[in-house]
Amino acid sequence: MTVLPTGRQFALTWGIPHDFGGLTAAMLQRSRMFDRRGGVPVHVLTCNDREDSADLADELARRDALSDGVRLTNLWDWVRDNDLDGRRVRAVDGFAPLPSSAAEERAAGVLRRRIRTDETGTVLQIDHLRADGTLAASDRRDVPRASGKVRRVVITCDDVGSPTAAWNGVRELYRAWLDRLTGGERSFLLVDSKAMARFAADYRRPHVVVVHVVHGSHLTDDGTEIRASRAEVFARLGAFDAVVFCTDRQARDARRHAGPLPLLAAVAHPVTIPPDIDVSSPRRGAVVLSRLAGIKRVEDAVDAVRLTRPDHPELTLDVYGDGPSRAALEARAEGDPSIRFRGFDPAATRSLASASVLLMTSRSEAFSMVVAEAMASGCLPVAYDVPYGPRELIDDGRTGWLVPAGDVRALADTLARAMELDAAALSRMRHAAVARARLYDERAILEQWGRTLVRAARRQGLRRRTWRFREVLRRRLRVR
Repeated sequence: MTVLPTGRQFALTWGIPHDFGGLTAAMLQRSRMFDRRGGVPVHVLTCNDREDSADLADELARRDALSDGVRLTNLWDWVRDNDLDGRRVRAVDGFAPLPSSAAEERAAGVLRRRIRTDETGTVLQIDHLRADGTLAASDRRDVPRASGKVRRVVITCDDVGSPTAAWNGVRELYRAWLDRLTGGERSFLLVDSKAMARFAADYRRPHVVVVHVVHGSHLTDDGTEIRASRAEVFARLGAFDAVVFCTDRQARDARRHAGPLPLLAAVAHPVTIPPDIDVSSPRRGAVVLSRLAGIKRVEDAVDAVRLTRPDHPELTLDVYGDGPSRAALEARAEGDPSIRFRGFDPAATRSLASASVLLMTSRSEAFSMVVAEAMASGCLPVAYDVPYGPRELIDDGRTGWLVPAGDVRALADTLARAMELDAAALSRMRHAAVARARLYDERAILEQWGRTLVRAARRQGLRRRTWRFREVLRRRLRVR
């Protein structure tokens, strides 16, 4: 069993959607790996104030997404059952619980929240209730300031709904919560979401090593600029003890923007190699495993299949996934019975063991987990050549094919060539694809995580000593 550095392990993300994939699946897989192979339990923390814990628990169990040593805690659920020290509540904090006539949200038949919005639908207040109906926390976002602006105040309450503590803004509450959970013990906080990374860049404690894990591409589609959604965090990468990317190339590109200060590392997602992969038997169909949204360009896969079918009428396409583009995609397929929309299916990866090719048409990728999973199952990827994952995973013509991004005609031509390869050539490519995927098995990836966290801890120790030296120096200067 590989030994990770001594310390408690936490994973911090905003929330876990019901039909999660991508970032969340990778975070949970890493947590299971730390537990099962590294022998270190992981506490996954979420802060979504609308999370349905009962529904989520059912979904996680259905997808076997947790292991014995991986547990999940939501901030607002925790506040319902625990006390947290904060400053004393004052009248000016604007404590005004919502009446029973306010809009309500229920989970599993139990009233969980009361909500107040303005005429545009903007949330102004959420009151979080316990199972017995008492008020656990009031999150008010429109408390007036003397300047005429408003501020956010969170107030927690005792078991009869009386206010006990207050925080100016939710980030103060996050800090108090993490301080309580880590309890002064050596801890590693792996921050997976962009939203929580904005907060975590300012969370510094001498006993906590803070690592930001970047799951997606940080560049705009043309590869020239930092995405607006990542600009705030990327301007402060040096605030983290380490920043981990999925590929070496992305880490190198980020270095050009971040300069020499941050500790940047590359650790790929682990890939599970299914047992007894059959790379010799004939396979026919193409598959897409993707969220059905504009950034994924699944319409290109649909168009490419329709262009290819006149010469290859046996070709089929199974699309696994759901999202806002589904209706438009179904209309685009014009009822073609060879193009089947399967919807969201947590077991969709099983289809890779029998499909001939995977079509990947995203505008951007980081590691491209679906490409790696396809290769591990002997399903050959035909992927748009976008940074970063496909370029680093696919040896063009040997373990799959890279196609100029956005070129549907080239996608169709490549798909036709894949359909026309003889059995021996296909078998060789499938063998090579599985061998390439084995480079990312859990043992290898856990070793990389161990080395990365050791380096992050060393950097945190050096920074801590520097902060102490500066503080001593400031005190001496004040005395003089």
